[in-house]
Amino acid sequence: MKIIAHRGASGYAPENTLKAFELAVKMGSRDFEFDLHRTRDGILVAHHDFDLKRTAATDAKIAELTYAELKEINVAAHFSKDPAFQRVPRLEEVLEIVEPAASWLNFEIKNDGNVYPGIEGDLLAFLRLRPALFEKAVVSSFDPGTADRCRGLSPALRLAYLNHGLSAVLLPVALKKAKAISAENFHFNFRLAGLLNVAEIKKAGFRVCVYTVNEKNDALRMKEMGVDGIFTNYPDIMGTNAANSE
Repeated sequence: MKIIAHRGASGYAPENTLKAFELAVKMGSRDFEFDLHRTRDGILVAHHDFDLKRTAATDAKIAELTYAELKEINVAAHFSKDPAFQRVPRLEEVLEIVEPAASWLNFEIKNDGNVYPGIEGDLLAFLRLRPALFEKAVVSSFDPGTADRCRGLSPALRLAYLNHGLSAVLLPVALKKAKAISAENFHFNFRLAGLLNVAEIKKAGFRVCVYTVNEKNDALRMKEMGVDGIFTNYPDIMGTNAANSE
C-alpha cells in the first residue's frame, strides 16, 4: 500500500511548502501529492486553496497575484507549531526536492469553474519536457471539465478520478464517469472507505487511494481492505520506514 505524503509532511510542517516536502523526503516518502494553481503571470505553484485566507489570513487570490507578489506572503502563518516564514513554491521547486525520491506523483489541479483557462495544457507541456516525470505522474481534479480536457489533450496521461459530494448511492455513477475519462485511479474520502465500496471500485478495474488517513489503526484497516494507497499528513504513520511501504 502506498503511503502518500499529502501536501508533503503536512502534519509536521506547513502544507505544500518546501519545508513540508523536504521533511517528507527525509522521512523516506516515495509517493507525493500536491495541489496546483497558476499565478496571474502564468507560474504554476503549489497551494491548496484558491485564496490565502486560511494559510496567510489575507483575502488575496492566487489568480490575481503575480508570483513576485505571491512569494512575499507567509503561508505558514496559520501553522501554530511552525509559523516561521514559508512562501508558496513554484512547481519546479517542489519537483527539485521530491522527484529524485519519487516513484509516484499526484498533481491535483485546482481549477473549479475553469478559473485558470489552459492550465491543463500548461501542466502537460511541463510534463512532456520531462519524460521520466511523465511516467511517474498521475493527474487529478475535482473539476470535471478539467479532467475531460486533460484526457482530450493526452490519451497517455494517467488520470485519477475525484468527485465532490460522493456517496455510496452515487458510487455507480461516479464509476461510469471515471471510466469515461479512462482513469487509472479512483481517489475518494476516507469516510466512504468501507469494505463493500472498496471492493466495488476495485472490481470496476481502478486502483483505490483514500484521503486523508491520519491514524495508524485506520491505515492498517485500509491495508487489510486492499486499498492501494492512502493520503496522509504523517508519512511516518506506519512506523519506521513506513513511507516506503508498498
